Amino acid sequence: MRWVALQAWLEPQGLESAGLEPLAWKALDFTPRVARATDAVLMEVSASLRLFGGMRGLLIELQGRSREVLWPAGLRAAPGETALVALGRLRLAQPWRESARVGPGQLPLQVLDAAVPHLDVLSRLGCRCWDDVRKLPRDGLARRFGQPLLDALDVAFGQRPESHVWLQLPEVFEQRIELPAMVEHSAGLLFALQRLLLQLKVWLEARSHAVLALRLLWQLDVRRASEPSGELVLRLSQATQDVSHIARLAAERLARVQLPAPVRSLVLQSLETVVFQAESRSLLPQEQRQGASLEQMVERLGARLGPDAVQHWQGLACHVPERMQLWDKAVVRAALTPTLSKRASGELEGAARPEGGPFDLLPTWLLREPLRLKVCNERPCYEGPLVLLVGPQRLETSGWHGLLPGQGTQMRASQPPVMRDYFIAHSKLAGLLWIFRERLARQQAGGWFLHGLFA
Repeated sequence: MRWVALQAWLEPQGLESAGLEPLAWKALDFTPRVARATDAVLMEVSASLRLFGGMRGLLIELQGRSREVLWPAGLRAAPGETALVALGRLRLAQPWRESARVGPGQLPLQVLDAAVPHLDVLSRLGCRCWDDVRKLPRDGLARRFGQPLLDALDVAFGQRPESHVWLQLPEVFEQRIELPAMVEHSAGLLFALQRLLLQLKVWLEARSHAVLALRLLWQLDVRRASEPSGELVLRLSQATQDVSHIARLAAERLARVQLPAPVRSLVLQSLETVVFQAESRSLLPQEQRQGASLEQMVERLGARLGPDAVQHWQGLACHVPERMQLWDKAVVRAALTPTLSKRASGELEGAARPEGGPFDLLPTWLLREPLRLKVCNERPCYEGPLVLLVGPQRLETSGWHGLLPGQGTQMRASQPPVMRDYFIAHSKLAGLLWIFRERLARQQAGGWFLHGLFA
């Protein structure tokens, strides 16, 4: 067996413990046999060496893939025939090439966890390395220092089988980071959030998942805050592994957050994930998508301007011109589950757009509210008398269009019946117009209205 011990090392502070978890997840790209030690990650790579071109090629590849996750820390590694030998060589704080030349018997006792509680006594006995302890009588060694020390040495030299709990990816992502200093403004949280998002990316790639919803929690200084924490929930319209888009979206949302007290730590949690469907990449340049998707642009605009400022259009199956469409605020899941709102679904009951007929010639521009026209000598006028070119084209909705499902004959006041005769008229100044005349007695029969203009 061949083992590699890994550490995320930050000079001159020492071990960067926050990088161990994502480093262990990244190690799963190279072997399924990954275990956690107290201060390192252990990998059994005997089945992976040939794939990556030997130990040197594997470590170079691991260094490149983990650079973003560990930054500003670097990667330290050491190989060994057993996990304890690899871990001992790593703790020598030497480059992996130099530590690999140190034999197991010459390793100092302070790099073996089982020997650390007995270092004072062992040093007085003249023991400095692993071989010195192995030369002592086993029975007396067991009575004096306990069986765990002998068992650790036997495992380190391959005389007893090793036992490890292999790493399993957590079902839910949740990582915490302590801020080096108190942050009083929300914009100052972005740097720490970037590091958490890089860890999230490693977790998503390892699980082949994409994220739909996240929660960002921050712990406040209890001496200056009425509440101990605050949170920000990010919901995406499209499942993604693109953490750069999530970072931009979070930056827009955090810009509007007022912190009541300084923040001392951040926690990032995944609320909802789905299996990631990788996008098919074409070799043809004209089929390669450039820039961000429409869903990402809508999310960024909504985060910057507010959710009600970004709206999307929905077509409705109704043949009344002003009821053919609905503008509503952008739905969070519009891209994944294209469903109509309750208002829109009510319009669809019993209504279907006819094929052909008067709506083959719809105007380019429809007025928000029909404009009442003056009538001169029984002719409608708009910037002068109008000449009727095409029409009449009858549009009529009876009582069934104003019914809600299961409400019998109850009418909706917002959807009264309509009976109109539409005409295409010509104006010397305004060009082609779309006008209609009301036919219902209660709606002032004979009244003319301008409803649209042709470009």
